[in-house]
Amino acid sequence: MLITIKYFGMLTELTKQHQETLNTPDAVMTIQDLELLITAKYPALKNTTYNIAQNQKIGNKQQQLNNGDELAFLPPFAGG
Repeated sequence: MLITIKYFGMLTELTKQHQETLNTPDAVMTIQDLELLITAKYPALKNTTYNIAQNQKIGNKQQQLNNGDELAFLPPFAGG
């Protein structure tokens, strides 16, 4: 399935990517599966705090992925 991944903030610096499209293996079924694939590709993410949004909604990592999903890797935000 094709998944679009967007990286924000310092995660862009760690991955050297703003966005990428992946054709995921059949074994990648959940957000957690995808996270394992991405952290294997970009090991610097393993020691970083971030949230993952699926189609602009932050959920849990057991959510199923669907063809055409957009996932955003979001660093912690501060502000006021």
